[in-house]
Amino acid sequence: MSKLRLGGTTSAPGGVALLLGVAAVAASCSGDRTPSDTASAARVISDTPAVAPVDLSKLNANIPAARPDTFTFHPLRVERIPDAPPALMDAAEREQGISRFCYQEYGQKADPRLMGAVALVVTIESDTVRGARVGADDWSSKAGRAVNQCLVQKVPQAWRLLPGAHVSNGQYVVQLQFRPS
Repeated sequence: MSKLRLGGTTSAPGGVALLLGVAAVAASCSGDRTPSDTASAARVISDTPAVAPVDLSKLNANIPAARPDTFTFHPLRVERIPDAPPALMDAAEREQGISRFCYQEYGQKADPRLMGAVALVVTIESDTVRGARVGADDWSSKAGRAVNQCLVQKVPQAWRLLPGAHVSNGQYVVQLQFRPS
């Protein structure tokens, strides 16, 4: 078998075909293409032996076995919290200034177009508002988070039931809606 030496390396006849193919492509790109150059390059490339296909289904993979699933599903406990009774709604409406303050100072100053709604879960003990938490909210931007924090802090201090009004101990939902005026 004859060998061709190029730049200190020895190439087999397949390497010659590659070299001639590259030369033909380079010549065609430079605009010096002649029909005989293209035909001879095509003939050399077609004479090159093809590589045999490899059957990958016969290969053995060295992949470790899958670990067992560690996720355990726990069903959600959904408790039904009743809507606020009239006496608690009266307190919320009478003291709506604190809700408006939280909305304007903590929400609208960050986002003047802020609008949304909050479902406050209010805890009543001995006819007194003992605490509040956000059960759900829907705000037009992230600025509503600050309004939520203000409401949770201020509502227990501001909302007072009228003397003689009675609300059973427990938790109640008060819906509040906010939009720019």
